[in-house]
Amino acid sequence: MSVMAQFDLVKPRYSRLDPRIAEFYAATEYVNGLAEAHPGFLWRETHDNQVLLDELFGEGYLYTLSVWRSPTALKDFLYRTPHNDFRVRGAEWFLPIDEPRVVMWWVDDHHTPDLIEAKQRLMQLRSVGPAADAFDLKSSHRWHISTDAELSKGKMETSEHLMRRP
Repeated sequence: MSVMAQFDLVKPRYSRLDPRIAEFYAATEYVNGLAEAHPGFLWRETHDNQVLLDELFGEGYLYTLSVWRSPTALKDFLYRTPHNDFRVRGAEWFLPIDEPRVVMWWVDDHHTPDLIEAKQRLMQLRSVGPAADAFDLKSSHRWHISTDAELSKGKMETSEHLMRRP
């Protein structure tokens, strides 16, 4: 069975100790708990590798690397839970990034993605655009693989949206 890996890269406007970003850091554990409690959530990296992140992207970035059952599950978490309240405030805390900063891709259900793989997928999305093996939220419906859980709940998508990766 395939599940979906997700990588999200952000660059804070302020240092960790700056009071203007304190609310973001104070909410991190709460928001991570929301994700972990979501029925579509499978895994997230809990020990950020800041040294490798700095080597791959430059200093000052933060990231999320997680695995979800499907794009539908991720979107439900992002937009239909209290996470959305923090998402809409992102511009207060993070600098704009002119290139895609979020990438998703299908992995085998026993695979654990890592930062090097995430960077490769993000660079692929940036260089060639959305494809079955590196896509973004806006294009995820084109690369959706219905999970057994979605099929059993009657959420099977139309055949034009149901594309299998090669």
